[in-house]
Amino acid sequence: RYLAQQHGITCVRVSYTLANQPGAHVEVSIQDIMDAVKYICDNAGSLNIDPERIGFYGTSAGAHLAACAAMKHENAKVLIGYSGIYDLTTAAITTRAKTEMRKAYFGQLDPKVLKNASPAYMIPKKQKIAAQLYCGTGDITVEWSQSKDFADKLKNADKRNKIDLVVYENYDHNLSSKGSDKMEEIFFKTAEFIAENL
Repeated sequence: RYLAQQHGITCVRVSYTLANQPGAHVEVSIQDIMDAVKYICDNAGSLNIDPERIGFYGTSAGAHLAACAAMKHENAKVLIGYSGIYDLTTAAITTRAKTEMRKAYFGQLDPKVLKNASPAYMIPKKQKIAAQLYCGTGDITVEWSQSKDFADKLKNADKRNKIDLVVYENYDHNLSSKGSDKMEEIFFKTAEFIAENL
């Protein structure tokens, strides 16, 4: 609502297949996001949306999917990720997966599946994007190096890319949640970044 009221930016919340649902697979979840974006673009006129200016935002697993979509969509201008997973080949959440449900979701940890589903390996060579990635060094769910390494790869891919890595010392995976004293600060930084770059 804030982005709509203050900046005239339309926001759409997209649901996706979760790991505990029947037939769940990381590639299915990524396709859910891409299908939603296709629907939005195909119906841009009736939705009063500019399909040439699209941004993606997500937290944790949602940041992973947002990053996949931003790397795959040719009109992506902005990516916002909070405590995201960007390289499934190195993330502890995948490489140390123990439950059968999680292993099945990540293609039985097949290295090819993990690489193909990792935004770090999807970065387009000639597509300018503005990305703002948030992480906390005290995160034991997703290591903060996921955000740092992805930010570095985005910077190296195209010097025009505007990459803003925001690291909070000793903050955990929930640094942007309602219970965090950084929630309001992160919210307004995010809104300003989106408005400036979208």
